[in-house]
Amino acid sequence: MGTQKPVVIGETNEEVIGGPIAKHHGKGKEKVKSKKGKVEEKIKEEKFKKDHKVEELSEMEDTQDNPEGVKEEPKKKEKQGKARIRSKKYKEVYALIDQTKKYDVSEAFALVKKTSLTKFDGNVEVHIRVLGKSGKPEILRGMFKYPHSTGKSINAIILDEKLVLEIEKNQKAEADLYIATPEMMPKIARLAKILGPKGKMPNPKNGTITNDPEKTKKELASGQVEYKTDKYGNIHQVIGKVSAEEKVLEEYYKALLSVIPSEKIVNLTICATMGPGIKVQI
Repeated sequence: MGTQKPVVIGETNEEVIGGPIAKHHGKGKEKVKSKKGKVEEKIKEEKFKKDHKVEELSEMEDTQDNPEGVKEEPKKKEKQGKARIRSKKYKEVYALIDQTKKYDVSEAFALVKKTSLTKFDGNVEVHIRVLGKSGKPEILRGMFKYPHSTGKSINAIILDEKLVLEIEKNQKAEADLYIATPEMMPKIARLAKILGPKGKMPNPKNGTITNDPEKTKKELASGQVEYKTDKYGNIHQVIGKVSAEEKVLEEYYKALLSVIPSEKIVNLTICATMGPGIKVQI
């Protein structure tokens, strides 16, 4: 009998196993990298270094601008409105007005006629800015009557229980103004969402809440006009047509100003429909 060589644990014995033993001990065989893989790896390393360099530079800039390290909220980009393009004709009539000057009323109405751009008989508009003592927009509302008929009548309707139910059902308010008695107001309150946004809700400031609704209706039909400020304190009022005589336009203008406190007016401009504004002396 021949003697066998003892097998020693932990040592490599190629003769006993019958071949070479892989020396990995939990590690996989190293993969042979191709030329393409090496190039890709190099590119990634360069990109990584570059990104980190940019981050370091931005951190240095932030530290210089903000040494205390306070985080600033990102600034919102301001929206830029499109520049308004005016026609050649508009520019020609605009050049007739001295923008640094406030015109006398008679001069202003003469210019309105020259600067009217519409082919039809446009309106003459008065735009008034009203501010209170605190500098905040003043809220004004009321009725007045022009000395001459403007050719425009107001469709005013007296509210009763039947009409209140009809408006509530149809969600429509076709009249220009609605008149009511103080006793009817609790029943009309449910129409506030329909009439309020349209400026048609009966209001004591413009005289549409009255104990004599029939009389108020006749006055409105005879040529009374409503004026009111918007939320910015501006009154936009049409006082006549461009074709009207200058003297008549002046009378309409004075009738409007007679109901607005002059000490609260900070700016006054008149113009024709689609025409440039003309500043007027207050």
